[in-house]
Amino acid sequence: MERRCFDSNHRELLCEAQVIAEEMTSDFFKLNHSHWQRWRYDILTLEHLRSEEVSPHALALLAKYQGLPPDSSLNSVAFDFYRICLQDHNILRTLTSGRGLAALPLFSYILTHELVHVVRFSRFQARFEATWPEKLAEEAHVHRLTQDILAPLNFLELAPVFNFYETSWQGGWRYAHL
Repeated sequence: MERRCFDSNHRELLCEAQVIAEEMTSDFFKLNHSHWQRWRYDILTLEHLRSEEVSPHALALLAKYQGLPPDSSLNSVAFDFYRICLQDHNILRTLTSGRGLAALPLFSYILTHELVHVVRFSRFQARFEATWPEKLAEEAHVHRLTQDILAPLNFLELAPVFNFYETSWQGGWRYAHL
């Protein structure tokens, strides 16, 4: 099956959504620049993902890796590194599904949702390695937090995104963690 990737217009909107997600998440959790320096993450699109980071159904995967500073081999300086793995093909299919979803609100939701996970895992408010029931409860909690974070943004048409998430959750659509 062919996997479509984002075009230049999508990547431009994705950059805008990243600014929205980072600023809104930082404001909500009262984070400063030093938090993000300690809680390292990257956002990758389909063309840069490893095969194990590609999903046939999720809109995004959050992968967790161990990092080491350059020129260091000491385990004591290892850090958690998160990769937000955007699934272009699934997101594009969702955008053209006739549900009235627009790219910027959906991108903003997805990135904010994943950043909330990064914050919660980094603060030890949730466990990355969790049981299935714990993961389901965490997803519901993160969805509520994401709605609270993005609710003040009147310029984004978020109602269709929130509705999509609510109805799709019942049908088995989920975010996933590697």
